[in-house]
Amino acid sequence: MILHYSIIVFITQLIFIGFRTVNVRAIAQKNMAMAIISGAIVHIAWLISIAIGAVSMNEIITHFRWEFLPIVICSLAGGTLGTWLALRNKSKSSSK
Repeated sequence: MILHYSIIVFITQLIFIGFRTVNVRAIAQKNMAMAIISGAIVHIAWLISIAIGAVSMNEIITHFRWEFLPIVICSLAGGTLGTWLALRNKSKSSSK
């Protein structure tokens, strides 16, 4: 179960950050359809990630159940990698 949730949180964090970048660009370009679609994807990814993450943090904080720590680490890793990929892709596209 912990491994399963860790993978889900890692992936949803990547999706969240990646589509948040798409969403911000769509809003800046006033692309209504893309802003709505990417916003919905951002929201679903966030909702899944925060639900699993909140339960995991609660288990760690209130019951000292450290077996939930990999979920928190995967959340941090997914968010960090997603940020790096988004900024790397932005750097590549702006240098053209």
